Amino acid sequence: MADDFDSKLTSILYASWNIQDARVVPKTVDVVQRDGAKRLEATYLYADMADSTLLAKKFPPEIAARIVRAYLRIAVDCIRAKGGHIRSFDGDRVMGIFIGDRRRNDAVSAGLNISWVVEKELNPKLGTLLWNSVDPKWQVSHRSGIDDGQTFIVRGGARDNSDLVSIGDAPNIAAKLSGIRGESGSMTITSRVYGYLFDHNKMHQGTPMWKKRSDSWVGPHRVDTYSCGWMRKP
Repeated sequence: MADDFDSKLTSILYASWNIQDARVVPKTVDVVQRDGAKRLEATYLYADMADSTLLAKKFPPEIAARIVRAYLRIAVDCIRAKGGHIRSFDGDRVMGIFIGDRRRNDAVSAGLNISWVVEKELNPKLGTLLWNSVDPKWQVSHRSGIDDGQTFIVRGGARDNSDLVSIGDAPNIAAKLSGIRGESGSMTITSRVYGYLFDHNKMHQGTPMWKKRSDSWVGPHRVDTYSCGWMRKP
């Protein structure tokens, strides 16, 4: 097995890429395992449920699993309803990709919808589900992180065990923004998204929906970011 890695790694590290500019969000089968790559201008939305580790410790696994499944279903349905494509799950976090001229607004609209369903539908129902538990007033908290930019999509893994991997600032920053904790609001976006928003996604009856954050660093990236505590019924 050890000898096999010499040829495998040499092939991976030095093979020329067969890069294609994509007009649609690719599926795994659309990208060649050996040297395929898609270049795409896209908006990435990561929706992340907070404190899932605490959830698993506080409640029986059967209850915790129901709550995580409910949150992921909300996120998936809201992302798809706004034209987004689901391409990755990571525990209690889901990634959606949006393309087209409206992609930034579509992603923000999906984020507003996720917040509404969590607050108005899921959390009220948890009161009934958890009434006889150790913490009957526990509620889901979450955050959506959104960024936009050019990404390089390749296929990682091995035959029969592979998936798409998005390389670029947008997916990395969106993922980090979804992990922000201890701040008000449930959605954080970059200036690359905020600058393209329509008025109805910036203002509500003359009131600004977004507040610029004082922290301009997202990991190693210096970028202006804005947070929002508003929600919108799907």
